[in-house]
Amino acid sequence: MSAETENPAVVDAQASAATRARNELARLVSYLVFGGIAVFCAWRASSLPASRWEPLGAGSFPKLVFIVLAVLCLFAVLRSLVEIQRNGGMPEAVYAFGRWLRIRRVSFAIYGLLVVYLAVLPVLGFSLATFGFLLVTQLLIAGVTRKTVIQSIIAALVFSFGLNALFADVFNVFLPRGVLIAF
Repeated sequence: MSAETENPAVVDAQASAATRARNELARLVSYLVFGGIAVFCAWRASSLPASRWEPLGAGSFPKLVFIVLAVLCLFAVLRSLVEIQRNGGMPEAVYAFGRWLRIRRVSFAIYGLLVVYLAVLPVLGFSLATFGFLLVTQLLIAGVTRKTVIQSIIAALVFSFGLNALFADVFNVFLPRGVLIAF
């Protein structure tokens, strides 16, 4: 065994620490998101109208629940920061988390496309929004080649305009139509 060969136990411990740091960073992000949502909901609950017969008002209980949730998220954030520091610090966690995100980039891109699809659905209507969503999603998953582009266009046409025609003509149910374009 040469002097340059690393001890497998040390390498495993370093990889394990990086994995723990990455997981804690993911938890930290989720605690921040949930804490932010709880603060927003508490703010929205405080705008509920006051009742004449209830001294605390309609928004008191939801506001209390969301404030407690936000405080718990704050404690969880502090605990995650301590764990990240214990497992190699923030640079190691950010590097490992970045690697984890790079591996799952297609999944996150599809989630982002789903959000965009839901946002443009009332504007473009079911057929156009679904066509664009399905086309881009299929090309993200299958890759861009001549064959996949043709297959993706055909599948997107069938499941957007074809499905809309099926529902309208056979079931007499109209899928959402767009404000700008009424397909």
